[in-house]
Amino acid sequence: MKHLQFIKTNMMLAAALLTAGITMSYKVAEKKANDTAYFYNSDDMSEGAFHNVSNWTTSTSAGIGCVTSGVRPCKVIVPENSSLSDVLGSRDNEEVLDISVNRKSAP
Repeated sequence: MKHLQFIKTNMMLAAALLTAGITMSYKVAEKKANDTAYFYNSDDMSEGAFHNVSNWTTSTSAGIGCVTSGVRPCKVIVPENSSLSDVLGSRDNEEVLDISVNRKSAP
């Protein structure tokens, strides 16, 4: 009888932890869902080109060809309540490469 009570108590605890874990995973996903990914879609590598907002798009097709190393940025994440201009600011090409997620090879 004590064995059944032990199993029942532990199953209830496991169910509570599982419910809490699932709920928290949705909360994290909701927070990240409001960020916007921008992809570099230009062959231009001249100084200042990487912070030019017209060279970026939200189209995920521009993310094709992203690799871990390269000479052009691939993607930057813009947090909610911010803009691409705010994130890129007046950064030079090297600084934009530093904040980018992955890279693209030379055109």
